[in-house]
This record gives sequence, structure tokens and C-alpha cells, in this order.
Amino acid sequence: MEDPLKLDCSGLVCPMPVAKTKRMLNNMNSGEILEVSGDFYEAGENIKRFAENHGGKILEFKPEGENFHMKIQKM
Repeated sequence: MEDPLKLDCSGLVCPMPVAKTKRMLNNMNSGEILEVSGDFYEAGENIKRFAENHGGKILEFKPEGENFHMKIQKM
């Protein structure tokens, strides 16, 4: 299995975290995994919702205060 792609959204305000996640997922192949992290919890929730509604599977979602970390598999 290949190493997951990584996206750090720290310091970004909406809608940039979702837009960057969308761009990454659009350039990935089915089955690949994207690890997304950031320092704004609401952005993590927005990314999670976006991925679930656009063909992504959330493998992991860890909120840590205002920070978040998640793994998304492109379906």
C-alpha cells in the first residue's frame, strides 16, 4: 500500500480547506487515501461532510480541541 497523500489546512479559513481537499481528491485514484489536518474544527466538519457527499469514505476523524486529523479514502 502506498503512503497516503497529506494536506495541512492549518491557518486556512473557509472555504479554502474544503477547496484544497476537493482539488486533492479530484487528482487522486480510487482507493487512495488522503490525510487532512488543520487547526480549525469547523473546517474539519465541513471537509468531512463534503467528502461523504462526494464519493469519499471517512476512515478516521479525530477532533482534538480546535484541531482535527482525518483520513479520507477516495471511492
